[in-house]
Amino acid sequence: MTDLPILVMTYNILGARHGEALGRLVREVRPDVLLVNETPKLPIVSNWQCRRLARDWKMQFRAGGRSGGSNMIVTSDRVQMVSASARRISQPRFKPRRGAVAIQAELDEQPAGFVGCHLSLIANSRHHEVEDHVLVAADRLTGPVVLAGDLNETPGKPAWARILDAGFVDHGGREELTFPADAPSRRIDALLVRGDVTVLQHRVADVDPALFARASDHRPVTALVQLTETAT
Repeated sequence: MTDLPILVMTYNILGARHGEALGRLVREVRPDVLLVNETPKLPIVSNWQCRRLARDWKMQFRAGGRSGGSNMIVTSDRVQMVSASARRISQPRFKPRRGAVAIQAELDEQPAGFVGCHLSLIANSRHHEVEDHVLVAADRLTGPVVLAGDLNETPGKPAWARILDAGFVDHGGREELTFPADAPSRRIDALLVRGDVTVLQHRVADVDPALFARASDHRPVTALVQLTETAT
């Protein structure tokens, strides 16, 4: 197994509109892998802005941005990237961008995969987006897989259920409400795992609660995970 556990975080950052507070929160949590929803969206400059955010957070940009439907993955130097993919999920005209991004990584020479996604506001679309895009990306990865993002629905609804049917495990609790950030009433941000991985801790990020609403309209979810060596 890896020498030390890794900290994974998923976070909808509202286009990084509140950059100073957002940067403070991310640097305070110090995740090893950060799966981001709602990155900056402007054409031409968005990819540069995503890389600037990663630098500000003292992390490495790995994949995504506009090509991933405004989802991206950034990591600490502990994580070595082997390959990456990004896909935009088609939405009706005038609806927000959606997509999925994935990386095949290695930690202490152990393979691990990470998938970030942001699902539609249209309820009838989300199950199909999971089936046709998110799980397709996850199934191409080797080793334990972490799947995370803004599902735009609560546990028990079709998208969550399809992910669980695919072998992912939800270690979150009912009290881990994520939206809206200032007075959360719903749990719509997921962080689930599949394969040889032990979840040591799963919770909304442990920071000053007053910081949440200053940084974004969502609260970030973290999981401390231990990867287990896969038998060969």
